[in-house]
Amino acid sequence: MLCRAAFALYYVATYAGLLLRSPPWAAASDIVLATRGMQLPNERSATDDIVGGVAGVADPRRYQLDSDWGETFGGKRPPTLAVVNVSSARIRVLDAPHGVSPGQARFIPARSDCAQRIVFTGYKHAARKHGIVYCQNRPTGIFTSGLDGDDVKCLYSGSVRSPRVTPSGQALVFVSTLVGGPHASTSKLVYYDLGTGVASTIVPIINQPQELPQVLEGTRLPGGFPGLYLDQLPDNPWLQVDSSPQSEILLFSSIWRSTNVVLMLDIRTRVLSLHTPVDGTSSSSLLCVAGNFAVAKMSTPAQPEALVLGCATPSACGKEVCITWHHAQKPVANANVSWRVVQPSSAEKRQSMECIFVYPTAPDHSTRYFWPDASSPDLRPLIVMPHGGPHSTYTLDYSTLVAGLAKLGFGVLLVNFTGSLGFGQHAVHAQIGKMDTMSIDEIQQAAANIHASREGDAQATVYLGGSYSGYTGALLAGLVPGAFRAYVLRNPVIGIAENAAMSDIPDWCWAELGLPYDFESPPVLSPDVYAKMWHASPSRLVSKVRDPLLLLLGASDRRVPPPQSMSYYYHLKAAGAPVECKMYPSVGHPLDTVEAERDSFVSTIRFYAAALNKRTGGEQEL
Repeated sequence: MLCRAAFALYYVATYAGLLLRSPPWAAASDIVLATRGMQLPNERSATDDIVGGVAGVADPRRYQLDSDWGETFGGKRPPTLAVVNVSSARIRVLDAPHGVSPGQARFIPARSDCAQRIVFTGYKHAARKHGIVYCQNRPTGIFTSGLDGDDVKCLYSGSVRSPRVTPSGQALVFVSTLVGGPHASTSKLVYYDLGTGVASTIVPIINQPQELPQVLEGTRLPGGFPGLYLDQLPDNPWLQVDSSPQSEILLFSSIWRSTNVVLMLDIRTRVLSLHTPVDGTSSSSLLCVAGNFAVAKMSTPAQPEALVLGCATPSACGKEVCITWHHAQKPVANANVSWRVVQPSSAEKRQSMECIFVYPTAPDHSTRYFWPDASSPDLRPLIVMPHGGPHSTYTLDYSTLVAGLAKLGFGVLLVNFTGSLGFGQHAVHAQIGKMDTMSIDEIQQAAANIHASREGDAQATVYLGGSYSGYTGALLAGLVPGAFRAYVLRNPVIGIAENAAMSDIPDWCWAELGLPYDFESPPVLSPDVYAKMWHASPSRLVSKVRDPLLLLLGASDRRVPPPQSMSYYYHLKAAGAPVECKMYPSVGHPLDTVEAERDSFVSTIRFYAAALNKRTGGEQEL
């Protein structure tokens, strides 16, 4: 094997990854990331091929536009593959195909009919690069090449990622999602035979979950299985229960409605099985696999993440594999915080949405800020908090933000509206073209259900949202004044057409309205398209906003650039509306620096306190 020959494969790049939870060109066991700004030995200087250069004049290529990969990758240089002979310190830079950025590289061991090769994911770009972080629908391909970068082949095209070599070295598995349209949706798992060059689907896209087990594409699927929703496969996903080299058991995490689960796929028997609960009690995500052991993290809305160790053993009949989970540390629950999964009353809606309600169970010392005491006639104040995306999901995983809000006395309603992941591809597509109507109705109905059960105060209900749920919040502020006592919006989409002109993901503005978009030849923002975007935008409703509104903006946001929110703020301010705005320098779309997270949380609490006329212990303002 190449590692025995003292070779290593390096990424000469400044990228740390392309997806939020698991970086696409993260290091494998024999792959590492090069340091930023690294220059390879014998690399030609920037002026070697300039003819007729003038002394003292800057390289004319210095200001040539070469777009980057958008949010989180601003100003980063394109990634390059390099093979390094560790013993001789010889470095060979590999040329990628034109219009392709390589990542997620792996060695494929030599076979009797083929020398050792490299497999990688190639991110394709034509006229421009489109933002990649949080987006799983980009044009890509699975490529292979020789160790010298020769004989480059594209094995599979589509929107693919995360190639993993099977233990036998005879095949690849990788994740595939539909190109274009929603940025995240249901994926399928593909098996590619390196010997025959035949690709086959081993876990298909599920349009609508079925209550009973079923067999599709030759694979037995468990009852209720909603399809695959994952960013990346684990670095080493292969579970080794016995010593057989033919054993090909894949372990990975996926979203199942409002829960993260661990799934196992035995490729030989074509059986997919569930190995953590989906009963609303907890959420689990796989971290790594070694031999017959697996390490995962388990949490609940009231309990921070705890490590669990799984031991895989054959069942008594020897046909299935069981995993027994052991806590590596004693779980510590967040006192006085509870939760439940809330199902909509409509049977049709139960198939495509649900909510998670996190709440303090009784008034105590910390809840006095917003929920004074048991003798008070007041109900809990309620925060309605849909997710962004819109194709994302709130799961039962622990969130410091949500737990903190509950500890202060709020009930927090996490809304997984139709279009959320984990409910089947039909649910994802049902939201397309209805971004300004369907989510709005479902968010209001979800809040009304909590009010009807008297678990939240209808007169003390506020809104918290970011990105897409900032968009729905701004729509609600203009469409139904008085529905919420206050709004806090983090980097919201205010003008869809303005966002199309500035965002690193202009295709989102077309796709969510159900309009076609061509990655190779991006469409022009015509008057007809502009009119549709304007009609669906909160900016057209700015004159109708009456409720207190706080904008939290990242100055370096490439996904939803702040000028549209600033214009919205200026109009509200000029009209005398109760609006405030915070701008965090050098912070991107997630507002995820320590200082931005600290200030945004404190600012949010103080803003709600003012809107709800709450005071600290009845003595002083927050």
